[in-house]
Amino acid sequence: MNPVLFVVRFLGSITMVKKSVNSEDVIGAFIDSSPIPQFIINPDHRIIFWNRALEKYTGIKSSEVLGTDKHRKVLYHAQKPLMADLLVDGDLEGIKKWYQGCKKSSYVDNAFVAEEFFPQIGENGVWLYFTAAKIKDEEGNVIGVLETLEDISQRKNMELSLKNAKKEWEVTFDALPDLISLIDVDHNIMKVNRTMAQALNMKPEELVGKKCYSLVHDTDEPPSYCPHEKLLQDCQQHCNEAFVDSLHGDYEITVSPIMDDDQLRGSVHVAHDITQRRKMELDLKESEEKFREVFNNANDMVTLNIMHPEGPGKFLEVNQAGLDTLGYTREEFFELSPGDILSPEDQKNIPEKFKKLQEEGYINLEMTNITKAGERIPVDVALHIFQLQGQDVIISVARDVTERRKAENALIQSEKKYRTLFENMLEGFAYCKMLFDDEGQPIDWIYIDVNPAFYELTGLEDIQGKKVTEAIPGIIEAQPELFELYGRVTLTGEAETIEVYFKPLEIWFNISAFKPAPEHFVAVFENITERKKAEIALKESEEKYRLISENTGDVIWLMDLDSQRFTYISPSVYKLRGYTAEEVLDQSLEDILTPESYQYLMEKLPQKIQAYSLGDESMKLQTFRVEQACKDGRTVPTEVVANILTDETGNITGLLAVSRDITKRVEMEEEIQKSLQEKEMLLKEIHHRVKNNLMIIASLLNLQSRYIKDKKALSIFKESQSRANSMALIHEKLYRSTDLKRINFGEYIKTLSTDLFRTYVGDPSRVRLNIDVEDVMLDINTSIPLGLILNELVSNSLKHAFPDERTGEINVVFTLTNDEYQLKVSDTGIGFPSDLDYRNTDSLGMQLVTSLTSQIDGELELDTTKGTEFCIKFKEKEYGQ
Repeated sequence: MNPVLFVVRFLGSITMVKKSVNSEDVIGAFIDSSPIPQFIINPDHRIIFWNRALEKYTGIKSSEVLGTDKHRKVLYHAQKPLMADLLVDGDLEGIKKWYQGCKKSSYVDNAFVAEEFFPQIGENGVWLYFTAAKIKDEEGNVIGVLETLEDISQRKNMELSLKNAKKEWEVTFDALPDLISLIDVDHNIMKVNRTMAQALNMKPEELVGKKCYSLVHDTDEPPSYCPHEKLLQDCQQHCNEAFVDSLHGDYEITVSPIMDDDQLRGSVHVAHDITQRRKMELDLKESEEKFREVFNNANDMVTLNIMHPEGPGKFLEVNQAGLDTLGYTREEFFELSPGDILSPEDQKNIPEKFKKLQEEGYINLEMTNITKAGERIPVDVALHIFQLQGQDVIISVARDVTERRKAENALIQSEKKYRTLFENMLEGFAYCKMLFDDEGQPIDWIYIDVNPAFYELTGLEDIQGKKVTEAIPGIIEAQPELFELYGRVTLTGEAETIEVYFKPLEIWFNISAFKPAPEHFVAVFENITERKKAEIALKESEEKYRLISENTGDVIWLMDLDSQRFTYISPSVYKLRGYTAEEVLDQSLEDILTPESYQYLMEKLPQKIQAYSLGDESMKLQTFRVEQACKDGRTVPTEVVANILTDETGNITGLLAVSRDITKRVEMEEEIQKSLQEKEMLLKEIHHRVKNNLMIIASLLNLQSRYIKDKKALSIFKESQSRANSMALIHEKLYRSTDLKRINFGEYIKTLSTDLFRTYVGDPSRVRLNIDVEDVMLDINTSIPLGLILNELVSNSLKHAFPDERTGEINVVFTLTNDEYQLKVSDTGIGFPSDLDYRNTDSLGMQLVTSLTSQIDGELELDTTKGTEFCIKFKEKEYGQ
């Protein structure tokens, strides 16, 4: 098929297909089945179709290029725009620039054709003749460009061959049987072949320079039918037939222009002796004229072939449409019979069909022709037998039904797709015929077809073929707007959409209506009742929260983070700051806050927002205390609870916050703080006095011990003094600490152990004290009993572990691991007596250790494998405030 004619038919077919099935798949199938290489790009220069013929021609699969602009690289080594690229942009100057030999197509509006060598294709490159045509939608908008390609390498090679054959032409010129002459624009003979000279009974050189009409026609001027004279007018080839007296016969004279640099230099005259053919033509002319008129102008393929008794013989005649369709030359075609152009399956049926043709004289068939290239073409064939010069001849008229078959298949596929969509779509679908009264007013409609979703959404049953007034009585009065809508769409053809509350069914519908055919409409609808309920609930909720916002004592506000401007603020801001909401909307955050509060917020807020953006959800809701400036110059302390707002993609868009006046709270806090300070001073004084009293007791015990001679009694006094000192030390640390309820027990251990060491060890070089403790804060209720335990254990080691001037070490270790405290007091002395049960002893010190360990819910363990080691494990209790 001619590529240009294909573009014409294709662009028309696209419109037909869009109107009938609206399917890109059909267009794709149409292009894909074409034997002509072609592709389509969209306005973004992206390939949307790349047919199989182009795949085969370039070796590039459509999957490699669809959605890309690789057609440039496929067809050119360099980045040169294709004509399709320029045409889709409307760049006519670019087309002229890149394709200087281009011209407008004479077949297709707004299309261009050109020839170009494409080195990228094949091993040695190819010459292509290509056509680029715009594809427009129904509104005339360009939606793409179709480019078809035709390989003209053979023609170009022929031109090259002709150039190479110039010398051969010189040799063969004289040997040709036709009479050939070269004549200039003044009718002077420039050259003749020997045949021409012999026909005129002259030598070739004698003819050069003579007027052609003088020698051939024996006239003083060219005859009226002179083809050379016509050629001088239009520079076109001309051919006519005439009886030439000087040559004594009928000749077919063909003149062709000789051009040099677009200038006409003369013509080539070829005179072919047709005397015998003319005689035969005259014999056939009368019977052939009528037939030839029809035969030559038929768009369908028309053939003649002899009818032999055993079957149809070779073809006698074929029209140009048949040659174009099948791809044969006339000479090749006359060597064929009908069986040679039929598909294998149709060849098997030739005897049966031929017999029926013989019996009935005519027959209509559906068959498949095979082109010279092997392409299958479905055809409808009409065969008739008639007499031609006394012989039975079969005339066959074959119509190419390829496009009709494609359209039929496309319609079938479209119907399947439509039916599948129709049956499975979630929206209700109703195809209806509108009924009007004599005045053109809509009065009813008939349900022609509805889908399953229609029944499911409406709850109606068996409605097909019924009028709506029969199916839903009272609908005209209940829903007059539907009759107006459907009537208007049916009359104007303009699609419309409406949301309507369908009173008979108590359902909200979103209805889209359009006109598929005259007097008909289609309604596609969905149940939006839940959405409408949600919208109503949302409006009610918005109204409720608006009332809350406008009547609450707190100030509710929205702020854009980029501009630091308020987008909403509740009217209660007037009560807080003396400004109206409208005035505040014109203020920035810096205008609203005191300088100190603004600086504080600008330091803290970005940090919180950054942390939230990195995934810390705890930062979404934040509380700040800031001072706000009032219109009368005052400042008011406020507590701001800010919630970070995000859009549907998670991007932070602003803040929703509530500001509350905390003036009274601040005043109460100040009073509480003042009261707390007074109580702290009182508690410090109590600790100080308790410590002093304990120290007095220790001093009194010390003074009294000077008068005691009994060693045992003296020991008891010293132990009591030590215990008083240990408790006094705790109260001293509490007195000096900022925390009046807890002390650093690690420091306490170091101080107490060192004091005991100095009290009991006269020679520090004999016994070494090792202290390994952590700085751990303990409640006073734990510290006092634990301090007494420490006092007893360290005192015991100092007094009893190293008798007789022995040397050794005492170790005190205090650690915290997983909420469990451990206090270890160990020595390398003589060891704890094996016959003494430390849990049941008369020793007051061990009784204190056991009792106080129980008081703090601890566990007491004794290890005597290496000296003596006491270990107390406990978890600190939760004491009331």
